[in-house]
Amino acid sequence: MYQTSKSKGQELVAQRMTREFIKLGHQAYLITSVFNDGLQTISPAILREAGGFVCAQDTELGIPVIRVDSYIARWPPRRIVFRDFIATLEKIVEMFQLDILITHSTLWNGPEEVAKFVEWRRYMKSVGGYYDPLVFCHMSHFQEPSPKRYSLTERSFRVAWNKLTLPQIFSTANLIIAVTPLEKKAKVKMGARPDQVLLFPGGVDDDSFLSCTNLDPSTLSKELNISEDAKIVSYLGSIEERKNPLAILKVAQRLRERKDIHFVLAGRGDSAYAQEVMEKSKALSNVTYLGEVDQRKKALLMKASFANILMSRAEALGITQLEFMRCGVPIVTSAIEGQAWVVRNGIDGFHVKGPDDIAGAATALTKLADDIELRNRLSTNAAKRAEEFSMTKLTADLDRALTKELLKERGLLEVPSEARDTISLPETVVKSWYAGSWSIIATTKRIFIKKGIISRRVLEIPYSTVSSIEYMRRYSWKTLGGGLFLSFLFLIWPSLMPIFSKAFLQTIAPIISLFQTQIASAILSFLPAIPIVVALIVFAYQARTGFTLRGPGLNPVYLPSEFKEAIAFIRNEQNQYKAEIRRRKLKVIIQRFT
Repeated sequence: MYQTSKSKGQELVAQRMTREFIKLGHQAYLITSVFNDGLQTISPAILREAGGFVCAQDTELGIPVIRVDSYIARWPPRRIVFRDFIATLEKIVEMFQLDILITHSTLWNGPEEVAKFVEWRRYMKSVGGYYDPLVFCHMSHFQEPSPKRYSLTERSFRVAWNKLTLPQIFSTANLIIAVTPLEKKAKVKMGARPDQVLLFPGGVDDDSFLSCTNLDPSTLSKELNISEDAKIVSYLGSIEERKNPLAILKVAQRLRERKDIHFVLAGRGDSAYAQEVMEKSKALSNVTYLGEVDQRKKALLMKASFANILMSRAEALGITQLEFMRCGVPIVTSAIEGQAWVVRNGIDGFHVKGPDDIAGAATALTKLADDIELRNRLSTNAAKRAEEFSMTKLTADLDRALTKELLKERGLLEVPSEARDTISLPETVVKSWYAGSWSIIATTKRIFIKKGIISRRVLEIPYSTVSSIEYMRRYSWKTLGGGLFLSFLFLIWPSLMPIFSKAFLQTIAPIISLFQTQIASAILSFLPAIPIVVALIVFAYQARTGFTLRGPGLNPVYLPSEFKEAIAFIRNEQNQYKAEIRRRKLKVIIQRFT
């Protein structure tokens, strides 16, 4: 993600996603810039001295963060760009043994640089390079380049990015992550495959919800010197034109006579627009402006709110609204883009007729304040709706999808399912060989041998287990003995006739009569030779050069001669394993004498 943040939706999703993957037992890192909410946290010069990046546990975010050399570009305006990122990413992937990369947002160089990097690695693997494959996913948090929000110049750049860069990402990415069904539909229309797009609606941070449960909502009223009888209508988000908080002040102006409704606005803003919001808030007695709030105050605001209001002009989803809903707070929303899907009109809250429908928003809030039964019903529905968007649940679903993609990229789907379920994901299929009913799959650590089409038996042999390879001819003495026995039986058949009872002979008499013809009798005279001839042919066919793998604790394993390449590969892996053991021993000796 291009930066970290305490309040912005896209940044929060990336941070929470990292945290949830760690909870699932993975080693996960947030690769980001030197900026947090637009403010530089570390000198780029220090990063350049460190090789382009530094990694540290961010105590405030609670996740390991890798900050890379970056700067704010002149064009596109205000965008953060990673410097020399492909070279830096190569170092990061190798140092931290990453196998999955997920990029967030658009209009910056991260997603397209990662797409190039992943495509390069795939080509290297296809021509014999020693690079493990990577899974690449992209989450755009997509918003339409609307003329209502963007200037002509910036809108044109967004359209160009969508036309040129997104198709490149679609062609390279394993998964495209969409936050709403509306975005999924838009991505498919733009060229993504329907099966490539995975729905991941932002997600409610379960830790944030738990932090609300034990709070006393009356605490906020006391701290802000608001009447405990007043119903708090809250806005929480960045103070910017896109979020349209000035419209909320207009709603507050319209409801200034309602002493039982009080508006609380919270969020970070450092623009001229934010200054205007702050000044107009001071002029309204039924509005309290808090500015940027910490985690405790945020949780307290969610717990104490009677309703939440958002009059945004553009909104991919609305993570904050989901968090309020999880606390049982109904939403009054402009119903723009993703908000129309997140908040169900008349069920979890109310839709108004766009970001400028001040009268509609005032009417909706009045209705909630005057009908407590209605408000409670919407509160219950909102909480149930938000349960579906638990970050823990969504990340677990994403983890399963990523695992499936990783199996594909690493070729592990070739391994029989009985064995595949026990393999750790860092393993990669390197080679595979097939001959008749035999199959051999070689990974970076072991080989799997399966014989027979119906058989479910799979033999697993680590390379370190094989100590010797024996070249041999394998003779099927059982086949030859079986043919000899049948020939002998047919030969002595006439001599055995007297020992059978008359009743048995009368029973098989119709069968014997079939061989009474002259031609049949001639064929019958050669019958004793047929089994031994067939057995000799099979014996000669099976008596081919093969190989036997031997080792301590390993029963001899025979492989047919068709697997010469497999034997050469195993020998090479043995040599590398032995060389590694020698290097380790030498290292220990050197350490003892230094």
